[in-house]
Amino acid sequence: MATWVLLSSSRFSRQSVNPVKRRRMLMALGAGGVAAGVGYLIARTDLGASDSKNALTRLPEFSLPTTRGEIFSSTELAGRITLLNFWATWCAPCRKEIPLLIATQALYRKDVAVVGIAIDELDAVQPFEDEIGLDYLSLIGKAEGMSLMQAFGNPGHLPFTLLFDRSSNLRNRKTGEMTAPEIEAWLKPLI
Repeated sequence: MATWVLLSSSRFSRQSVNPVKRRRMLMALGAGGVAAGVGYLIARTDLGASDSKNALTRLPEFSLPTTRGEIFSSTELAGRITLLNFWATWCAPCRKEIPLLIATQALYRKDVAVVGIAIDELDAVQPFEDEIGLDYLSLIGKAEGMSLMQAFGNPGHLPFTLLFDRSSNLRNRKTGEMTAPEIEAWLKPLI
């Protein structure tokens, strides 16, 4: 195999490269590409974090349709601990965490309102809810839900979960799939 090498005189010269050297160069280039990708993701995360400096810190008033056609107002959550989850049927981590949210609603029904906002189409959400047995409050808000997520400093990454105390103050936020220990740690100081 041969490759082009830039010489100090700015001319190109054809030179044989040892296969071991070639493999090392390719590995170094690959590692550099991975490092660049990780750097991009970190920078993107940091940019999202800086957006959250101006983000809302209280549950605002909003109204969205439920999957059954009624209009729900966030004022109905006054005085309740609220776990607000943004999700979509096409989001694999969202689908995976929904059984945990169903269990959370069952365990803490008296103290906690679990509310899902689907960033999705009603036609996709209803069959999924029926299939999985989603029994907590489910709202549809493709554009409105995205705007609400952005108001909380999230540019649109799903799943996105927020916890509000009884006074509607934001206590916790997470982008990504929730776990049972995380939900328990979030709720314990409030119940």
